[in-house]
Amino acid sequence: MPDTALNERLQRTGLLAALVVPMLTACGGGSGDSGEPSAPPPAPATAVSLLAGNPIADGNQDGASKSSASFSTQVAGMALGPSGEVVIADTGNNLIRKLSANQEQVSTLAGSTGPGAFNAPTAVAVDAAGNTYVADTASHLVRKITPAGAVTTLAGQAGVCANQDGAGTTATLCSPTSIAVDKAGSVYVAEGTGRTDRSGTDPAVAGRIRKITANGTVSTLVAQASQSPSNMGYGATAYKPVLLAADSAGTLHSADSNDGVIRKYMADGQATVVSGGRFRNIRAITFDPADRLFVLDNVVDSSSNPMFGVVNQPTIHRVGNDGSVTTVVRAQTACITLGVSDLCQPLAMVAKADGQLLVAERSSGRDRLNPYLQLRSYTEQGTYTVAAGPVAPTGTNDAQGADARFDNPWSLAASPSGTLYVRDKGNTTIRTVQADGQVRTLGQPGGQCAAVTGLASELLSRESALATDGAGNLYSHIDSRILKMGNNKCEVVLLADLKPLLNRFLSNALTGIAADSAGNVYVSTYLGAIYKVDTKGTATLFAGSEGTVGHRDGTGQAAQFAWLGQMATDAAGNVYVVDGLYYSAKLGPTIRKITPEGVVTTLAGNPNAAPGHADGVGAAARFSVDLRAELKTASLAVDKNGNVYVSDPANGVIRKITPAGQVSTPVGQLGRRGFAAGDLPGVINRPGGIAIRDSVLYASIANGVIQVKLP
Repeated sequence: MPDTALNERLQRTGLLAALVVPMLTACGGGSGDSGEPSAPPPAPATAVSLLAGNPIADGNQDGASKSSASFSTQVAGMALGPSGEVVIADTGNNLIRKLSANQEQVSTLAGSTGPGAFNAPTAVAVDAAGNTYVADTASHLVRKITPAGAVTTLAGQAGVCANQDGAGTTATLCSPTSIAVDKAGSVYVAEGTGRTDRSGTDPAVAGRIRKITANGTVSTLVAQASQSPSNMGYGATAYKPVLLAADSAGTLHSADSNDGVIRKYMADGQATVVSGGRFRNIRAITFDPADRLFVLDNVVDSSSNPMFGVVNQPTIHRVGNDGSVTTVVRAQTACITLGVSDLCQPLAMVAKADGQLLVAERSSGRDRLNPYLQLRSYTEQGTYTVAAGPVAPTGTNDAQGADARFDNPWSLAASPSGTLYVRDKGNTTIRTVQADGQVRTLGQPGGQCAAVTGLASELLSRESALATDGAGNLYSHIDSRILKMGNNKCEVVLLADLKPLLNRFLSNALTGIAADSAGNVYVSTYLGAIYKVDTKGTATLFAGSEGTVGHRDGTGQAAQFAWLGQMATDAAGNVYVVDGLYYSAKLGPTIRKITPEGVVTTLAGNPNAAPGHADGVGAAARFSVDLRAELKTASLAVDKNGNVYVSDPANGVIRKITPAGQVSTPVGQLGRRGFAAGDLPGVINRPGGIAIRDSVLYASIANGVIQVKLP
């Protein structure tokens, strides 16, 4: 592909913006420190603690429902237990979770890695004895979990998608997606999406309902649940899975989005329509303790917003015994693409013991950068309270500690005077955080530099990285230009424009920035070069060669880099850079070191190995340095002993590399996502920017900034 086309593609997809995300230098950062006296910040009370903001987003953390618990944003099913607890199919985490009856605690009932783990469980049902039944969709199994958490397979064969009736594991299922259990202990399963082909409907995959008796015997109750497939757009049709629920008498009901009806079934599988004609995109069906039936549906509404035509407006209906339909709760406005009203992103629903409706809702609108899930408890009057998940985690609040709010904090830089600078990506601002957690907004009244002049709008509005030198001057970059804000000054000036030195088709592709104690600035480029800019703004090629992509140690231009990322410097003037982003050049991620003389070596990582996570020495270690789904890349920081720290947003950890190349994982736990203060390693979620001052490491995660007391 010509370079022009590549540049256009990168600009269009936002990849160039992704390559200028958080980083910092070991020297810290400062911008208009207002002459503050230099004083060491107090050490955190615990090894891992919150400095400011609300760090709860999507995750798999158990704990207090409103302050520490987190879920994936792919919760697909919920069921009420006999003691009032709610069991939850946390599909994205492959876990079965539980919300306590008093709604104060979230715990994990079952699920882990290794043999016996769930694979995209999408529905749960609970019997009178407290046993939970799971539609383990991608495994093609129905699993049973005792109240003590013991997991067994009730029916199906792992990895086999078929429809053989029989006893227990001799029978086969195909993508079970909904599940219900009656008072006799019989389990009913609706199987996955069917399809049609050019010749018409294929009844074999048109959506079956299977019955599993208490002793594990599987039979086919309904061979074809729906009469007509759904129009999926562009001429494609498919059968959406029906959703199941059983009333207190044990009568099975289904919600059918294909035919737009609610049905109930006799013991022999004969169906009658309870209500229909207005359902189109049903997300849940549930009975409350009084045996009233509720349906969560996306109502097709072409009148609420004529500009956009037909839109979806999620609605909760109550269906009467006579088939009448009453609207209980409706989204306040039509939900278009990124709706911001309540009930715009509902995923699942269950009626609680008190009759209120618990709805799992995914965040939307401004929270799309750090998505999260809430469990909201709705009354029939339409009011709700948050039962679990973060409450208002994003915002612009200038306050102290947990009362402050960010919107996707990104790159960090630590000032020698003790101030931490945070690029608040979602709010397009730079925030300052003091050692006591006090947050202010740079360039606004009440904060440092009440007004920023010069090229202020460019410094504050872009998503590029931050760096500082020993004097507290702040640096960033925009396109091919390097911006500088002097310490104790509130004016942003142009230090240098590297455009004449860069590949003419990728002139905007600066990817990282660092500064040493003397004020020299280093920038990395997309196509494998590192430039040095002195205090007068003179730029020279420092290492690598623009447009020559590869991996080779050496001096100056003899060295080769590929897909460079963020940078940092140490007290001796060595430069460190993330190499091998996106693995597109088929060179594995590494951390490279460049001495002040331009000698390039590989500190850790293996260019011949795929991204991954492995501790070890030098080439035995493996790194993941980007989270492609969020265009989020690793950042670097160096402590006073020359240890290099690398954030890993994909795995939710921070790595440590000693000067000898020994790699370890001191912060965060592989596979755990959320935030848990306390002793190391703690639990952190998608760390982005990191910074070090004295013996404290700072990291931006979700919508907060945490601090880690280094050993």
